[in-house]
Amino acid sequence: MAQALRSVEDETPQTALVAQVNADPGLVLLDQERFNQFYEAIKQETDKLVPDLTTEKGRKEIASMAFKVAKTKTAIDAAGKLLNEEARAKINIVDAARRDIREKLDALKDEVRRPLTEWEAREEERVAACEGLIARMKAAAIVPLDDTAEAVADRLAQVKAFALDEGQFQSLLPAALQQQTATVEALTAAHARLVKEEADRAELDRLRAEAAERAERELAEAEAKVAAEAAERAKQEAEARAARAAEEERARIEAAAKAAEDAARALAEAAARAEREAADRAHADALAAEKRRADEADAARKAEADRIARETAAREAEEKAAADAAAARAADIEHRSKIMGAAKVAIMGMGVGEQAAIGIVRAIAAGDVPNVSIKF
Repeated sequence: MAQALRSVEDETPQTALVAQVNADPGLVLLDQERFNQFYEAIKQETDKLVPDLTTEKGRKEIASMAFKVAKTKTAIDAAGKLLNEEARAKINIVDAARRDIREKLDALKDEVRRPLTEWEAREEERVAACEGLIARMKAAAIVPLDDTAEAVADRLAQVKAFALDEGQFQSLLPAALQQQTATVEALTAAHARLVKEEADRAELDRLRAEAAERAERELAEAEAKVAAEAAERAKQEAEARAARAAEEERARIEAAAKAAEDAARALAEAAARAEREAADRAHADALAAEKRRADEADAARKAEADRIARETAAREAEEKAAADAAAARAADIEHRSKIMGAAKVAIMGMGVGEQAAIGIVRAIAAGDVPNVSIKF
């Protein structure tokens, strides 16, 4: 490239710059204006080339000019790489110095600040401990629904026992004292409320137990009374049936005796009439008397059979009526038991124990619960 451009050194004002760049390609890397001038000098030379592709010489001139430009580019690029390497070496030296300086000064900074750092750590621990105690007191003031008076009393004693040292709490002491006072007040009120509620629940449980026991006793008494009344009615009905049977038997005997007496009287009268009749009618009268006796005996037997049939029908009707009444009573008892059992199951479904549920149902059935009844 230097030889190609040497022919124009005496023709343009930029030839000196071209020579400098050829000697030191790195000159245009750090000076954009110098590169622009150098580029214009090269461009003037390339512009003077008249391409002639028709001859081998013309084609070689084109290739030679392009090669010279490429060679100049390579020389400048190589100079740039060298500058980069030199710069990197300097950068590495500077970076190593920076690292050493940073490490030493950081160590010195940490050494100087160590007392303050240790104090800040202790202060953070102190503040965290104080805030943790305040948070514990705040949490202790919360009374869940399932809390007990005993548990609240334990927390209250713990909170009262907290010693709030001014040297430890410092600026947090007012907040700690305020929270301790608020927690003590809240737990004191909650303890009083829970003591009363637990006493009320115990009394309510006692009253419910007494009501259940009374309802069970009254139900047993009512069932015994119903059984006794049923037995008494059965006894009275049996005695009434026996009395009616005895009366009917007495009436039957009296009727038979009367029938026999009437028959005897009729026979005597017939005999007297027969004796007064003529002898020729004696045989016929005897036959007629015998026939009458047979008819009367048949009539008596028929009457007795009719009476027995009537008594049997009446007795069967009474026995059927008694059986129907007993079945109706048993069905009513079973119906009432089913309804009370269903009510017991429904109450148990609400979280009530079985015995308590039985007591409630019996109390309702006995009318001991105002404005509440069971529909049978």
